[in-house]
Amino acid sequence: MIFFSFIIPQIAYGAEISAIAEKSLFGPNDWIKIFVDVDGYSGGAVNWNATQPDGTAISGSLASLKASKVTHTITRNAFDNQFGHWKIEYRYNDVKKLIDVEVEPIILLVTTDKLSYGSDDIATVQFHTNYYDANAAHAESLFVQILDDKGIPAKLVEDFTIKVYQPNIIEQFSMSNLLKHNPSGNYHAVVNYYNVKVDVPFVASNINSKTTIFLGSDKNLYDPGDSVEINVVISELSANSGVLTITSPSGKVNTKTISAVSSSNKVKFDGITSSEIGTYTIRFNYGENVATKTFDVLAESLAKPTLSDLGIEISLDKSQYRPGETVNAKISTSKSIENNIVYWFEDPTGNNANQISFVNPTSGTFTVPHILEIDSLPGPWKIHVKYGPVESFALFVISGEPVSPSEKILVDVFIPDWIRNNARGWAENQITDDDFAAGIEFLIKEKIILIPNLVHVGSSEAQIPDWIKNTASWWADGLISDREFANGIKFLVTSGIMQI
Repeated sequence: MIFFSFIIPQIAYGAEISAIAEKSLFGPNDWIKIFVDVDGYSGGAVNWNATQPDGTAISGSLASLKASKVTHTITRNAFDNQFGHWKIEYRYNDVKKLIDVEVEPIILLVTTDKLSYGSDDIATVQFHTNYYDANAAHAESLFVQILDDKGIPAKLVEDFTIKVYQPNIIEQFSMSNLLKHNPSGNYHAVVNYYNVKVDVPFVASNINSKTTIFLGSDKNLYDPGDSVEINVVISELSANSGVLTITSPSGKVNTKTISAVSSSNKVKFDGITSSEIGTYTIRFNYGENVATKTFDVLAESLAKPTLSDLGIEISLDKSQYRPGETVNAKISTSKSIENNIVYWFEDPTGNNANQISFVNPTSGTFTVPHILEIDSLPGPWKIHVKYGPVESFALFVISGEPVSPSEKILVDVFIPDWIRNNARGWAENQITDDDFAAGIEFLIKEKIILIPNLVHVGSSEAQIPDWIKNTASWWADGLISDREFANGIKFLVTSGIMQI
C-alpha cells in the first residue's frame, strides 16, 4: 500500500493599520503625534504622506516597528502657519490607512480704546490670544511696528516686543513722541505673533477737536447711468486720508479712499447708478468723524424736467476764506433761457440766507462777489445757484481769524458783469426800473457800493428819472469807470432820487 503525503502551505493574511491621533485638536504650536499599530507586521518600513492645510505635502517613513507599534511624531510649530485640517496617509505593503487631524489656529486680537488720538493722549492697546506660554522664559514675543499710510515706519518711533505669557495683555503708549517727529495722519500698528499678522489702523493728530465735514453731490436726483460727483469739504484737516462709501438701495457698496485729503475734495463715481432705482447713501469716514448724505436715482420717465443742454458751473477763487473776506463766484451757463438767475448762501447749520434774483445775463459767464460777515460761522458753506429748472452749488470753508481792516487792500470797485448787462438793457428800455433797482440793491447790500447811514424805504415801486439812463448807458459802453458809476449811484440814493 502506497501512502501519499501532502504539504499544505500556510496562508498569509493581509496586514491591518491602526492610526490614532494623540489629541482630537492639537494646539497651534504642538507637534502632531499619531499612535500607529500594524497588525500582521512582518518587518520593513511604513511610509507616510501628510497633506497640510495649504495643500502642500510632506512625507517620510517609519522603520523597524517594535512589537508592530510606533509613535509617529511630526515636528512642527506655529511659525509654519499650517493651521486647520491635515490628512495623513500610512502605507504598509499594499495596505493604506488615512486619518484626519485638526490643528487649532492662532487667534490674535488687537484693539485700541479709540480710533483717533491727539498729541496729549495715551493710547490703551489690548492684545488677546488663545495661545501663550505661562513660563515667560519660554514664551514667544509679539512684535509691534508703527507704519504710516504708505507702509513706511514712523520716524524716531522704535519697534517693541511683548512676551506673551498670558492670554490678555494691556499696554499703554504715548502719542506725543509719534506726533513730535511725524505729521498728523493715518497710521497702522502692525502686530506679528509667530507668522500671524494683524493691522490696526488709527489716526494721530495734533488737532483734538471734532472736525466738521460737509458732503454734497452734484445733483440730488440722477437718471440711470449718470455719473455721480461727490464734494467733501472738511473744516479742519486732522488726517491725510478718508474713506468715501456709496451704498445702493440693495446694499451693494462702492468705496474709494481719498489718500490726499484737502479742505475741498471732489470724487467721481461711474456706473453705480446703472443697475438700481431708489435711494443711495453716501458715507465719509475721516478718523473718528463721519458724515452721511443721500441721493435718489429714478427712471428716466420720472426724472425732473431739466433741459438736457442747460447746465450751470460754479467756480470759486479759493476753497477756504476767513470771515470778512470776499468770495468771488464765477458762474457759467451753457445756454440762455427766459428765466431769472437766483442765488443764495447756506451756512454750516443748514440755514439759508435770503435769495438774490437778477435777470438772465446776455453773457454765459459772470461773477458774483460776496463779502463775508465778520461774525460768519466757521465751517463748510454753500453758494446755491438756480437757473430755470437747473440748480447747482459750490462748497467753501470759513475758518480762521476775521480779516482786520488793516489787512484789507483798497482796490477799484468791481461790479459784476450782469449788472452791466442790466444797465444796458435798462438804458434801451428792455428791462423795467424795478429790475434795474434790484441790481443796484445787490451792489449796496453786498457792500460793493458803500453808502453810510442808508435807510431802506421798503419795496415800493422804483421811479428813476430817464436822464439817469444816459449814465448807465455810458458805463455799459465802457465810457466811464466802475468807480464813477458807483459814485453816481451813491449820489442818487443818498439824495433820494433812487430809493432802495
